[in-house]
Amino acid sequence: MHEKLIAIQKTNAEYELLPFQFLLLTIWGIWHPKDWPARLKNISNIIFISVFCLDIIICFEMSIYLVLSIGTNDFKLVNIFLTSATITGIYKAIKTMRIRESFRTMLLNYFNYEHLCSLNTKERMIREKNQTQIRKVTIIYSASMAGIFALNAIAPALSQPDSTMQLPVDAWYPYSIQKSLNFWLTYFHQIILGSSLICVHIGIDTLFVGLLLKLVCQINILRYRLQSLTTLCSENYKNFEHFNAMGRKFIYRYIHHQNKIYEFSKVLNNKFQAVITSIPNLCINVYTLSKYSGIINMDYISIIFNTTSSLIQLFITCWYGNEVLLSSLQIKKSIYEMDWTKLDVPTKKLLIVIMARSLRPIAFSVAHVIPMNIESFIKIIKISYSAFNVLQQT
Repeated sequence: MHEKLIAIQKTNAEYELLPFQFLLLTIWGIWHPKDWPARLKNISNIIFISVFCLDIIICFEMSIYLVLSIGTNDFKLVNIFLTSATITGIYKAIKTMRIRESFRTMLLNYFNYEHLCSLNTKERMIREKNQTQIRKVTIIYSASMAGIFALNAIAPALSQPDSTMQLPVDAWYPYSIQKSLNFWLTYFHQIILGSSLICVHIGIDTLFVGLLLKLVCQINILRYRLQSLTTLCSENYKNFEHFNAMGRKFIYRYIHHQNKIYEFSKVLNNKFQAVITSIPNLCINVYTLSKYSGIINMDYISIIFNTTSSLIQLFITCWYGNEVLLSSLQIKKSIYEMDWTKLDVPTKKLLIVIMARSLRPIAFSVAHVIPMNIESFIKIIKISYSAFNVLQQT
């Protein structure tokens, strides 16, 4: 099994780039290696269609229950969060499935051998640090989402030990769940479909953040190469003309690299417009916590986990979107820090081209309206708190 995974990584660049994310999406049929035989691709498509058709059905059942419970004692605000999370998970899966081939082509066009190889020890250190950061973010986010899933799965059993056991998710069913067989079939149905949606959220959200970090890595490598340009030329120095000819040769490569970075960021922003879906969920969870007046039990802890997960999802996307923006602004500073006085006028003009391009930073946004940075994160938290105060007074 391990040898097969290694073979997939060698022949499919995306599995080498972000192995955990693409493997997770492959398990649920959202992604598959390009060189898979037709039989395996068909099996993958069948798994995707089967699972997410059932997800759509349970989404309708949750929505029906939510509508019918309005104005009754069965109404719970947390059901709005769970329904919203289900809808966004299905949407993410279908959209990723739909753009799979174009997204694969984009990754292969950008993350080719030229941009993945390290020229020296310093560049290898930059890449290793970047990979460590991606692993940490993935582990933290996966743990928060897995915590939500586990608590919702066991909360009914622990919170009401003296009464009839309830399902993890409130939903409408055209049959009685009081019968033991019906209950357990429905329970495992919810657990399996819930795990598929959790994997979708983890896989796609950490995929986007991972690609943001890969973008930061490429910018840092470009900055390092610009800073060490004169040193690199000096190693092959023969005369002044040869020195500047070497410099221009390298700068042309760096201009191409910079163009690739900007092109990739633009396409990435267009393809992941709906990745931040935690803004309304955050307001719902904060309001739910404010209205909770019972004792601290598993339901209360589950709501706290839901709120924490929404905050983490929002924070990591805004934080690393901000990292991309700040790193892209540092490119011109890297040119100032290099020994550019050794270069002739034509070579300096090429450096000005890179500096002029870096004056416009790489900025990600949600729906091309809300900037994805720390300032926006703070504003969203303030808006959520303001909405909480308004709702509390009504």
